[in-house]
Parts: sequence; C-alpha cells; structure tokens
Amino acid sequence: MDRTGRPIRPDVRSAGHEIWEQACQRTYLLLADHGPAADLMEKTVAQVSRYLDRIGAPLSTHKHGLVLVAFCRALRRYAAKTSRLELVGGSGDLANHTADDAWVRQVDARLDFEKIVRQMSERNAVVLMLRAAEYDWKEIARLFGVSAGAIRNAFWREIGRIRCRTRSM
Repeated sequence: MDRTGRPIRPDVRSAGHEIWEQACQRTYLLLADHGPAADLMEKTVAQVSRYLDRIGAPLSTHKHGLVLVAFCRALRRYAAKTSRLELVGGSGDLANHTADDAWVRQVDARLDFEKIVRQMSERNAVVLMLRAAEYDWKEIARLFGVSAGAIRNAFWREIGRIRCRTRSM
C-alpha cells in the first residue's frame, strides 16, 4: 500500500527492489548521502504504480527501466531543491543554538517581569503573585475585602498604564 492506502502493483514493487542498489549509488553520487534514497524510492514506486494503473498497463516483469527513470527524475528534483537551501551547520550546532536562544529569551522574560512588578503598586504586585500561585479572582477579592470585578479591573487598569509607559520609552 502507498501512503494514501492504494495498493502498489507487484511488478513495480519488485522493480524497485531490483534497482535499489543502483538508486542508492546514484543518490550518494549526487548528494553525498544515502539518506534520501529510501523516501525517494517509496514515492517513486507509488507514483509509477498509480501511473500504470491509470493507463491500464498490464502486469509485466520489465518495469525496472521505468522505475529507474522516475527515480532519477525525483532525485534530480530533490537535489535541486536542497541545493537552494543554505546550510549553516550540523544538527548539533542547531541544537546548541536553539538552546542558547531559549535561555536568553527566558532570562529576558524574567527581567521584563521583574521590571513590571517594580512599577506596580504594592497591592497589585500582591495580586499578581496570588494569581501566579493559582488563586482565582474571588479568593483574592475576599482577601482584600472587595468584589472580584473591582480587584480584577484595578489590576488590569494598572497593567494597561504600565504598558503605555513602557511603549513610550
């Protein structure tokens, strides 16, 4: 079966097995990597099978030439596509870079958070800490002896004022 659930013709599947070594060699010569060969072969076999079914071709054992031509075309398209990409390092370099960026963003977020808390009134700083501790608005309102709407509106009004101040800086 192919990826969409359609059956793959047995003659095309056996042709794919027959040319597998040659496909791997061609892939390595063009890309200096064996990796993409399996995926390209799988897609090629499915494509050729669909094509032959569509035109009503009879089953035969002489399909390896057709499969090889289709594979080479797919390989050339893949090579052209990957040559347009500019690689800047290996997967290890990318993983280290991503981890470093995540750490920097986390530190920046923490600094921004502390800056906001310093600008807040004492009451709203306590409200923020209670919300961070997963208190709901009703519980916080009970602690301050006001309604939930009043405490929530006061908190968000102050947040809005701080946003306006930080944007104008």
